[in-house]
Amino acid sequence: MDSLNQAKNLIERAQTILILPSQEMSGDILATALALFFTLNKLGKIANIVVDEIPEKFQFLSDWRPRTSNDFVISVDTTGKEISEMRYEKGENVLKVHLALSKGELRANNVSLSTISQKPALLITVGVRELDDLGNFFEQNPRLFYETTILNIDNHPANQNFGHVNLIDVNSYLAEILTNLIKLMESEDNVIFDENIATCLLTGLVSASQNFRNSKTRPQTFETSAYLIEKGGNHQKIIQHLYKQKSVAQINLLGRILEKLGFDEEKELYSASLTEKDFQDSQALPKDLSLVIEELRFNFRYLPNLLILWESHTSSPLIKGVFYTTKTDLIDKILQNYEGTAKGEGILFTAKEKDLALAKQNLLNIL
Repeated sequence: MDSLNQAKNLIERAQTILILPSQEMSGDILATALALFFTLNKLGKIANIVVDEIPEKFQFLSDWRPRTSNDFVISVDTTGKEISEMRYEKGENVLKVHLALSKGELRANNVSLSTISQKPALLITVGVRELDDLGNFFEQNPRLFYETTILNIDNHPANQNFGHVNLIDVNSYLAEILTNLIKLMESEDNVIFDENIATCLLTGLVSASQNFRNSKTRPQTFETSAYLIEKGGNHQKIIQHLYKQKSVAQINLLGRILEKLGFDEEKELYSASLTEKDFQDSQALPKDLSLVIEELRFNFRYLPNLLILWESHTSSPLIKGVFYTTKTDLIDKILQNYEGTAKGEGILFTAKEKDLALAKQNLLNIL
């Protein structure tokens, strides 16, 4: 059995879980740990994270606070069920919690009460190369690590493989590893991804890759980011908090391009097509493309080909495009078939067609 399935089985069997991110807290580590926390909550687990403080720029992800020993947790196993409404009544000597289900049935044995002071059945370390990376917590609780099952999630080549299950991928960001694990745990009857979880994971990718500019960023990372945006990841919100140099319209437009980005494996080509409505929804103008495309050039500098097409209505309707490539013969092919201006590894051109889909197809045939 591979490590992803082993990790899935550990999580499914455990009810109380403690998440332990490395004290060397990076954005990828913190965002992945928070995404894991929200995922476990959604699975009906009793979970907590050992974090002293969440840095200010990441506080937009959550109003999470550490649970204390005075916290009691009411857990509801929602497997095969959907809770459509929750409310409570607080009387003088009683508290009633009302749950309305839109799917499935709820029985008494689906509900449990516990405190966070319970000994966890599973420890999940995030971005921890060796247990000493946990600092005081490991020093003060050494027996816990020898008596409790450990799931070790990391991407560092020097990881000591101290877990009972070691989910290590040195070629991926931590957020990518957890995304793959959640995909495995999710089913039609048990939907896990939501806006909160997807935004946390997308934050991990953006932070770790320096907004996709890091040399470790692979094509799979762009595919994962597009998947998380589809699941509700708020790229605009992330960039506003982590970077803040672009206008809201430009951030919106960049998010729209990332959402529409597709990959042609045969031609090694990333491409996106923008309609007039995309500009309207982003509250952006074609002139905003300049900064956005410049950023995409950095994001995709390790990829051979990038094509962006858009509808331009400055006068008569036109399809315009920009194409970046390391292959000069491809630029020559476009110049032979379209009016355009080439500069360095890029070319700005006007398509003959009036339809985006047709323009893209004809370009692909030429390339």
